[in-house]
Amino acid sequence: MVAPNKRNVRGKTRGVILDKLIEANGGKPLPITIKPSDGKQTGKYCEKLSNEIGLTVRQHAPVRVEKWKQMPRAEINTMLDRIKFFPCLTMKEKFALDLTQEHVKKILEKQLSDRFRNWRCDLHKHFKKFPTVVEAKRNPHESVSNQEDWDYLCDRFSSEEFKEKMLELQRQPIAEGAVAMTEAEIYERVLGQKSGYVKGLGFGPKPISFSKSRPSSSEREIELEHRLVETQLLVETQQQQLETQQDRIDQLEALVQKQNQQHHQQFEEILRHL
Repeated sequence: MVAPNKRNVRGKTRGVILDKLIEANGGKPLPITIKPSDGKQTGKYCEKLSNEIGLTVRQHAPVRVEKWKQMPRAEINTMLDRIKFFPCLTMKEKFALDLTQEHVKKILEKQLSDRFRNWRCDLHKHFKKFPTVVEAKRNPHESVSNQEDWDYLCDRFSSEEFKEKMLELQRQPIAEGAVAMTEAEIYERVLGQKSGYVKGLGFGPKPISFSKSRPSSSEREIELEHRLVETQLLVETQQQQLETQQDRIDQLEALVQKQNQQHHQQFEEILRHL
């Protein structure tokens, strides 16, 4: 069973969008196919699944776990459930994913680990925006709602051990014709990502290669329909916000009018006594 979200980062809106897509899919979970041979994902909802994985990491991954290989199995299983199910008692499915199949779990966990490293790198970049640790602690990243967790990260990022690891990788000699690692790649190495040599790029994370076939006309029509659903939802949300603002304006106008009437009555009362 999946508990409600700990961090609220567009979670409600995204849940409504998935609900609309499931409704457009005849009330069935969004189908995703993961091939056992190469782990390739196919289907028109792959992008939605990828977004959900990133959201799950930002909202629910433990902040104080530094490397993915240190992630407790219970936490990984919980995140897998959060990807598959809505956070409610009915165990309503978002995606038609069979988590009992080993290759499905393996691919999803690989995506979770990649997103986890990217997220940690984003947290470090945010920390570096501020000139002092004290100021950084006053400005936590939007995905870290617990101040104690953010303080922990700031202390970790500013520790001599962490900085020494970063400097050690920066000092590594660069082979002739190779390109120096970026800060993100260095950070990923500090977090323990496996690296490999790539011709022309030196040592660093191997790029992911993929091919994308041209979608058929029916697939394009379905994708356009889904985009229309999302656009309609966005319009409805903005309309609700406008209506709320208009109600507030009407209330303020009524208050001003009432105050003007009171001032006018007070002025007339003063004139009567002159």
